[in-house]
Amino acid sequence: MFLFTLFCLFLAPKAFPQAGFSVGNDEIYKFRGEVQAREFGIENVVINRILSDARSKRMGLLKEAKFLLLNGETELARSSIKKLMLRDQDDLLPTTLRYLALADFQDGNWKAVLKTLSKPELAKFPHFAHICGMKTLVRIALEDVLTLEDEWARCKQENNKDLRGRDIEWMEILVVMAGRKNPSLTKDLVKKRSIKNLPLDELRSFLKLALFLNVESKLIDDLETLDYDAIEDEETRAVMAQVYFRQGRFSMAWKLMEDISNPNVENMKGNLWLLRGNQELAYAQFKLALKQKANSHNAVERALPLAWALEQWSDGLKFSERIYVYEKNRMQKLTTTAAFAMKLEKFDDALTNLEQVHREKGEDTALETIQLSTYVALRRNDQDRLSKHAARGCQAGDITNCWLTNALMIWNDFPTLIKREDNTIEGEPLQKLLISQEVSSFKEPLFIDPRDIDEMDDALINLVKK
Repeated sequence: MFLFTLFCLFLAPKAFPQAGFSVGNDEIYKFRGEVQAREFGIENVVINRILSDARSKRMGLLKEAKFLLLNGETELARSSIKKLMLRDQDDLLPTTLRYLALADFQDGNWKAVLKTLSKPELAKFPHFAHICGMKTLVRIALEDVLTLEDEWARCKQENNKDLRGRDIEWMEILVVMAGRKNPSLTKDLVKKRSIKNLPLDELRSFLKLALFLNVESKLIDDLETLDYDAIEDEETRAVMAQVYFRQGRFSMAWKLMEDISNPNVENMKGNLWLLRGNQELAYAQFKLALKQKANSHNAVERALPLAWALEQWSDGLKFSERIYVYEKNRMQKLTTTAAFAMKLEKFDDALTNLEQVHREKGEDTALETIQLSTYVALRRNDQDRLSKHAARGCQAGDITNCWLTNALMIWNDFPTLIKREDNTIEGEPLQKLLISQEVSSFKEPLFIDPRDIDEMDDALINLVKK
């Protein structure tokens, strides 16, 4: 384009008289070396400042997302990440995608993680090295092993600085197990390996591996031979407590973890209180675990039934929203959240969840969901939904719904009728009422005397000739 413009200038040397430029073709050569380009100093400063401010805002959102991820607040982190995704990303896009994958990874949404990590922006060097470990774990979780070994081989090459010996050992075992090429390899590894004199970080890694493979019983005897450094380290002591807990040696497990506070330890303490029948203390332990790790699946699944039993409806509603969702339990989460919302008399919220279950499950809707729907419709004075759900509940064998179906046919506007607050006569039980009152005997009027009937029968018999 520049050459074409220059060519036109030479062809039309007098094309700019209106601009005060009437230099002839021959005179142009006199200015060679003297003509200078205009300096756009102010414009460059403004442009650089705008670009710098925009990048600073994006960096601020990235830092905010990272802080939230480190604190387990995945939903808030995802909100910051979505704001970033609406803008031009330039060189920050790989980091933004990685943070999005980390948020989904913490929530256990494996398919979303794999979809994000499979984007072409993360397949390039050096970004692949930052995500290949997580991608390997997700492929193992989803049993997507077609390209697993190739990606893991590339990961070891490109990320050899971050992957240390014990990390590679862990991943090698997981990759082997996913491929099912040598199932006995893992158990043999634990049998042959001694935990004595191992550095603390390697000891913790090996104990976790034994727990993961369910072969921790092989290490019980060796645990008692460890030196004081292993007992003094809280993280190592917590893993040891979990080994004893899994083996049913609860007293030893409690001694090791009594003064430790982390999500796994709080969950174990809660389980021990449950075994002792103390629901209140168990519930407190699971709440502590959720305070430290908001998406702890173990804490949520134990705290929910306790919240219901202890009538902690507000807590239960919050916990039900943290239920990890996968394809098979999505309807259970909607129903559980609706049940707690119903207890808090948030009937519109409960209706929203229950109607979604009815739409997706149709005739296969569980009886418990129908019972909840009947009650919510009754409290909302929703006559149409009440009749429909009561009839379905009766067909499913629920006696209360059958009674309700009959009541709807007898009384008009039954939902309003049962909410009446006017005074009613409070009667005593029938048996007590009958006993407390004197009952006078009554004599039935005699219209036909049985003796007359007998005489008539005798007369008829005499009329018959022998």
